[in-house]
Order: sequence, then C-alpha cells, then structure tokens
Amino acid sequence: MEQVEEIIKALLKVSISKYILALIIIAFALIINKYVITRIFDYAIRLVKKTKNYADDSLVRAFEKPMKLYITFYSIYISLKFIDFDGLNINTVTSDRFKKIFIVIVICYFFYNLTLENSFIYRKIKKRDIVFPFVSIIIRLVIVIIGVSCIAKEFGFTGFITGLGISGIAFALMAQDAFSNLFGGVIIVLDRPFAIGDWIQTADIEGIVEEITFRSTKIKTFSMAVATIPNSKLANENIINWSQRGLRRIHFKFTIKFNIPVENIKSSLDRIRELLNNHEKIDKELIIVSFNELSTYGFGVFVYFYTNEMNYIKYEALKEEINIEILRILREEEVELMFLNINFGVSDIHRGYNCEGNCSELESIRKITEEERGNR
Repeated sequence: MEQVEEIIKALLKVSISKYILALIIIAFALIINKYVITRIFDYAIRLVKKTKNYADDSLVRAFEKPMKLYITFYSIYISLKFIDFDGLNINTVTSDRFKKIFIVIVICYFFYNLTLENSFIYRKIKKRDIVFPFVSIIIRLVIVIIGVSCIAKEFGFTGFITGLGISGIAFALMAQDAFSNLFGGVIIVLDRPFAIGDWIQTADIEGIVEEITFRSTKIKTFSMAVATIPNSKLANENIINWSQRGLRRIHFKFTIKFNIPVENIKSSLDRIRELLNNHEKIDKELIIVSFNELSTYGFGVFVYFYTNEMNYIKYEALKEEINIEILRILREEEVELMFLNINFGVSDIHRGYNCEGNCSELESIRKITEEERGNR
C-alpha cells in the first residue's frame, strides 16, 4: 500500500505538459491507424487478390490488426518514456518490460489470426467443415498458453507456470464429461464417419448433420426437430452414413393376371429391361426383371435395380417416371395386373378368379384378409 502511495505521489510530480504530450502521441497513433494504416492494407489486399496464391491474402489480413495494435502499444511506450515512468523506481514494472510484453501480445495476435476461417490454414485443410474448428481452437489455445507463459516469465512468476499445470489437472478432473466429449469430437474428426450435411442414422436418431462442436453434434431430424448428441455418446454409436453410398435401391413386385398370353408377358419383360438399361440414372451393374412366381391368383414379376440419384425429391420423381413407363409398356402389350380387393367376400373371390368349384385356396385368402382387417 505504501508503494502505491509513493507511485501516485511520483506521478503527481510529473508536469501536466508531459501528460498532454503523451496523450497527443497516443491520439496521433490512433489517427495513423485509422487513416493511414487502414488505407495501406486496403491497397495491399486489393493487390494480393490479383495473385493466384491465397497465402499472401491470409498473411496480409492476419497482419493488419496486429500492426495497428503494435503502433498503439509503441505510442504508449513512447508516452511512458516522456513521463519518465522508469524514474518511479517500480522494480517489477518498467517501460522496457512493457515493450517486451507488447511484442509478445502482437506476435501471438498475428498467429492467432492465422487460424481464423479466412486464413491460409483453413483453405489447406481438407474436410474443413469438420476438422478446422477443432484444429483452430487447439492452435489458439496453444498460442494463448505460450503468450501467457512468456508474460508470466517476464514478470518473474515462475510459480504461476507450475501452478498452471497443477490447476489444469484439477480442472480436468472436475470436467471429465466435458473432456470425454472433447475426445469424442476428436475421434469423430480423425475417423470422419460423417461430415456436415450428411444423412446419418444411429440406434436412437436419424437425420442431417447440421453442426459439430467440441461438446456435441447437432442433427436435424426428418420431423424438423434439432437433436443435440454429446460427442462421447456419438463416438461410441454404430453409425450408418446414408450420404456416403453411391447408389440407392429401388425394388418392387407386381402380379399379372393368369389369362395373359406368354408372348405378351415375355415382350413386356424385355421392354422393361431395355427401359432400365437405357436410362441414364439407372446403374447397369445389377438390373433384375424376373418372372419369378406362379400361383393360382396370378403371375408374379420382380423388379430390382439401383439408381445413382441421391437427392430424395429427385429419387422419388425417378421412381414415378419408371413406374409410369412400366405401366405404359404393360398397357401397350395388353398385360393386365391382378389386384386383390381387401373388402371382397367369398362370392367376389369366386367371380374374380373363376375358380370353377375348387376355391379352397381362395377361401384361405379371404380368411387371412378378414383376420388382418380385424387386427387393424
């Protein structure tokens, strides 16, 4: 307390003219930053934009604010010299020590800016939508720790650095859940099971990945709700990434009436195969159009193929297009489909199938249908 009083008395002894001069120096530095340095960097940014290399753009943008900060700090340093700050005999604080601290802050600020979203590092990292936030925060944390350690060492606080490590251990023990989520996020980044915008499915959730942070991953479900899943839980889940598949499956069956001529059926199947093989959105590696079922109530046809259309709306439109074309082929070949009416009775079955007195199988279909209707 006595030392503080002595410092105040020493400051009061400094002439007002020196304080005014010190303030003028600082004000002059601020004016230079606003009207001179800003224009210089604006010109430099326009200049480097003409080059194909993005690294010079990042360096110029990252250097602008630290440069302005250094000019401000240097004006403060000169002001301290004018008011004879060193003559106050403060052992722990001198103008030269302030100057060293300013330099450390400016250097750390410059490297800190290199980890921002418009930086060279951001452009170089592949899958930056996932990886970059983690890499950026880790680098920034390291820069801040180095800066604080250098400043603490300059003031002789060696115990502070040691205490920082002990405090870090204690903090880690108190925040185990947070760190488990952090490491879960790191696992997600390294393993890359999904990226932002991917459609994923786990045992509990299904939707589109919207955001990945240190603590959690946000998934927008198909009910338009946003679910926040801790990274530690998501990293241990079995994840299906539907967006990483290159093809989507389409398959269905339909039944042809039993009285259709074989030639018409064969011609229809050949034309359907030709339709699928000539369609640009259909994968040619596996196309199945198979007359694979014979029964007393019709002839079953199985259609199985894959499409490279990943957009869901366009995928549904493609199915509609294929179905319409198949329906057109069947009608041109005079092939009629068999449909079972869920509300039929025994007499309807007899009329529809013309079973000629042997209706035991059709009677069993009716009973099954009535049981299903009762379960509903």
